Amino acid sequence: YVDVMELALYNSVLSGVSLGGKDFFYTNPLRQQNDAPVKLRWSRTRVPFVTSFCCPPNVVRTVASLSNYAYGVSDNTVWVNLYGSNTFNSKLHSDSLVRLVQQTNYPWNGDIRIRLADCGSEPPTLKLRIPGWAKSATMKLNGKPADGALIPGTYATIDRTWKGMTVDLSLDMPTQLIESHPLVEETMNQVAVKRGPIVYCLESKDLPSGVALASVRMPRDGEWKPRFDAKMLQGVTVLEGTLVSREIGDWNGKLYREFKRSESSRFAGKLIPYFAWSNRGQSEMTVWLPID
Repeated sequence: YVDVMELALYNSVLSGVSLGGKDFFYTNPLRQQNDAPVKLRWSRTRVPFVTSFCCPPNVVRTVASLSNYAYGVSDNTVWVNLYGSNTFNSKLHSDSLVRLVQQTNYPWNGDIRIRLADCGSEPPTLKLRIPGWAKSATMKLNGKPADGALIPGTYATIDRTWKGMTVDLSLDMPTQLIESHPLVEETMNQVAVKRGPIVYCLESKDLPSGVALASVRMPRDGEWKPRFDAKMLQGVTVLEGTLVSREIGDWNGKLYREFKRSESSRFAGKLIPYFAWSNRGQSEMTVWLPID
């Protein structure tokens, strides 16, 4: 459940508001092309005023309540659901106070440090989420490897805690190509790119001159390497790799035509986090790319 929640928060919720915090999407399109034959009801760019009055306040309310999702408390146990630099203060059911300090650059990398800064006479049990997308994970307690395997899609349990204890959790954060269920007909034979909890997209701002978004394909043998760019979009990790462009040809006045394998060329591509698209002016964008 938390994997799904995290996916929605970082991508669907976060994409609904601009980086400046003043413009909003009503819809969160996964593809935007400028050659639509008719005007769409809802803008594919963020706007400062949305006539559906509930949406912008709900985004703000959701973001403001994130602390309630990040941690959970049961009996004498603290559940760490979402990762990010913060300080957690709470009173457990045993009435003992607990303070955790979390330091990390998550979601740009999977290294997380949690320090039990304070606790009462009855130290709490800690439950740390190991996301389902992690291929593997390791954990150290005060610098020493912890016992037991860490299984993606479960919670790692630390039941012997003490004041001042430091937990170092390292989550393997691979770049993955994602396909959808065959019943999602619109994305058949296409893939999306995801790294950790972040979904990526291709924005036309990052295409070479003369390359149309509709002509771009994802090579089967492609590899995507992360690079943090502090100057782009207020600081994001971009993915760099190779894309394929195939000639579109002339579709003017045609609904169908005979298929002919067109010429292709490869070029250096760059993907940005989906939540940050449409922050550099008018552009085209796609999350899903056909496999070449």
